[in-house]
Amino acid sequence: MASTSDLGELEVELTRLLRRARSAQQRTAAEVHPDLDSAGYVVLVAVRDLAATGGGARGGDISDLLGLHKSTTSRNLTTLEELGLVERILDPADARARQVRLTTAGSDALDRTLAGRRERLRARLEGWEAKDVTDLARLLRLLNDTAP
Repeated sequence: MASTSDLGELEVELTRLLRRARSAQQRTAAEVHPDLDSAGYVVLVAVRDLAATGGGARGGDISDLLGLHKSTTSRNLTTLEELGLVERILDPADARARQVRLTTAGSDALDRTLAGRRERLRARLEGWEAKDVTDLARLLRLLNDTAP
């Protein structure tokens, strides 16, 4: 088990990382659309991830994935629809229900923004050894997989 001082140092560095990530997420959201906030960006990415197999994503599944109340998800989806980033489609499994999927404009904007984000990350890690990048990814995966 790690020492108390090691855990304290880890907590400080994770806090710094999360603070910077929140700031970067807001900038990334604005790159997708100037009126998109970070909460909407998170929902947009969830729509993309859940609808990756084709079709759309159900609002309840988005809420479950993100740990959001359904009303919060619904408000974010309405905003995303108003911005032209998602569209509502019929749910093939239930004609009374709707799903959401990215519009072409939403998909293009998200792809362009994610490519830029990856390029910024590549530039930031340019001086790193490949093994260090691999180790960081492995350790972050371990941390994420053991999180509640």
